Amino acid sequence: MRDIDYSRPLDVHRFSDYPEVDEWVDAFWNEHLVPYFHDSPDKRGPKSKSTPKRMFKVLFLDLYVAWLEDPDLCLGVSRTDSAYKVNTRYNRLHISKKIIGVIDALLELGFLNQKLGVEGRHRVTRIWPLNPLVEYFKTAAFSAFLIDVHRHKECIVLNDKVVTYDADEEEIEKTISVEYEDTDAPFDLPKARQQLQSYNALLRRTFVDVGSEEKPVVIREYFNRKTERFEERRISLRHDNKFVRRIFYRGDWNLGGRYHGGWWQQIPAELRKDILINDEHTVEVDYSGFHVALAYGLERLQPPEDPYTLKELFEPLTAKQQRSDVKLLALTSINASDRESAFKAFRQEKNKEQRFLTTEQKISYPDVLLSKLLKRFITENQPIEHYLCTDKGVELMAIDGRITTHIINHFTDKQIPILTVHDSHVVQSQYEQELMDQMVIATQKEIGDYVVKKKQEKISPRMVLSFNRMDKSFDIVKGFENVQASITRTKGYKFRAEKFMRFITDRGLSLPAPN
Repeated sequence: MRDIDYSRPLDVHRFSDYPEVDEWVDAFWNEHLVPYFHDSPDKRGPKSKSTPKRMFKVLFLDLYVAWLEDPDLCLGVSRTDSAYKVNTRYNRLHISKKIIGVIDALLELGFLNQKLGVEGRHRVTRIWPLNPLVEYFKTAAFSAFLIDVHRHKECIVLNDKVVTYDADEEEIEKTISVEYEDTDAPFDLPKARQQLQSYNALLRRTFVDVGSEEKPVVIREYFNRKTERFEERRISLRHDNKFVRRIFYRGDWNLGGRYHGGWWQQIPAELRKDILINDEHTVEVDYSGFHVALAYGLERLQPPEDPYTLKELFEPLTAKQQRSDVKLLALTSINASDRESAFKAFRQEKNKEQRFLTTEQKISYPDVLLSKLLKRFITENQPIEHYLCTDKGVELMAIDGRITTHIINHFTDKQIPILTVHDSHVVQSQYEQELMDQMVIATQKEIGDYVVKKKQEKISPRMVLSFNRMDKSFDIVKGFENVQASITRTKGYKFRAEKFMRFITDRGLSLPAPN
């Protein structure tokens, strides 16, 4: 029986402009769908921006990519006309309600099956390929790397939240992407878009993968706030899941501006140590206590060495537990509009951490304890009190978004791939010192000459050299051998790497090389 909850939305920007892909798509269209549609323009009005054949190509390629990803994966598609807005910057291929007719034709021909959704309850229809279509998928003789997202998919996004109601009149908060003009932003938006497009182009010809993963997929547990339970999320490591967007929040160009997208942001942090870029060893460098440090910098003060170790210990916590809890509470407080929501976010995270512990092992966090921790943190960090529980986090995100912009642009201009995870960055280990230098330059540009600590826990060539400088008896050769020994390459990873390198060679391309 088909699991219709195992699905992802239809990607309306699925695209390829390679002749061999077009020939494969056209052959299916000509054999099966020509009788259903006519591509001649409607003489009664202006020519459509996207014909049924073009919409078929998007749908067909995304069905194929989903099947490659996992034969059991379904696609979620809306069957309501209002779901398809043609004249919007977020629909570059002009997918219209006519795509519903394309789906219906494939259903009638026996190439698809579907489970109708209940749009009034915000549950869209699921579709999946049947055996006749799967057999045609198997005839594809081209590399899957020839299929990607359209290069002009909008990468600068302005989001906002709206309240809607379902069929039971229950209130639902929904995030929507807002239309805008390039001149609306308080910065050079066309330049920012061009820079981000260059970054995405660099990622497209870069091999990024997790060497320790046998299959190009990671299963991660996450807390679904809607259902209020932990569920599994399937994260694809495929090449077409690398597209990065810069997203601004609440319909305001001064809020947010962080970089989202790229599977490396979605996998567990412990797996990022196994990321290889172009089959080379990488390091991840983090800003330590970033938003607290930014708040101090904005107050023209040097951040404390360790703001999370309080002078007073509160029962029943150990010193180690308390430091960890204070750090989490400070973060949730910076991102919350009031104490109630800060405490709620804190408990959700702690419930996740403690869910496999016995009742005796679990620690309870009543408001009384959290209030004591927060009060003490404020006492010892008085200059940044007004950043806590006052909805300042989204403003600080605007600053870290600009810092990330500087770092991305620096390395993109030099054709050096870099992966960003908001307050940390992953790069090939030979560029570790350059990354750390740029992190300093970027933060100084935004908040002044204040030292924001950085941390890097994974062994790297730079660390080996540093150990040797501190202690000449340190075996530098053994140190470099340990760096290489830390790299894991499974058979599945090697197969994926070989396929990508062969694709690059066959197309006469080359991996990114620093300028």
